[in-house]
Amino acid sequence: MNDRDGDGPRGRGGDQGQQGGGDRGGPQRGGGGAPGTEFLDLEISKVLFGRAQSMARSVAEEIIRDAIKARMKERLGARLEAIGRLAADELIGDIEANLEIEARIAARNQARRAIEGDVGAAIRRDAGAAPPDTDE
Repeated sequence: MNDRDGDGPRGRGGDQGQQGGGDRGGPQRGGGGAPGTEFLDLEISKVLFGRAQSMARSVAEEIIRDAIKARMKERLGARLEAIGRLAADELIGDIEANLEIEARIAARNQARRAIEGDVGAAIRRDAGAAPPDTDE
């Protein structure tokens, strides 16, 4: 019914139509047209009407959604908002717990890197020192 793929006479999937418009990326019109006319789209009304038809269903659904939302808010608004706040609080608690865990992991990784650096420094110091005296 709707031409969403752009292969029929309605919408055609682009601003240029089937024959394009030169500078707009499509093929040149039959004879190339007169200079300065590349902006012309003599079927723009058909293109716009095709797009309007394809949008009409989603706009109708949006209006219905708004009407349902208004009615539910009118009848259940306070209760639904309370449930929404509870759900948000639960998610916030989960996020805060995850952030605390991430901070602990980051602190542990930083401490581990510091220890690795200290071990490397100790090895470099020992490598430059004389071997231990074993002639006692």
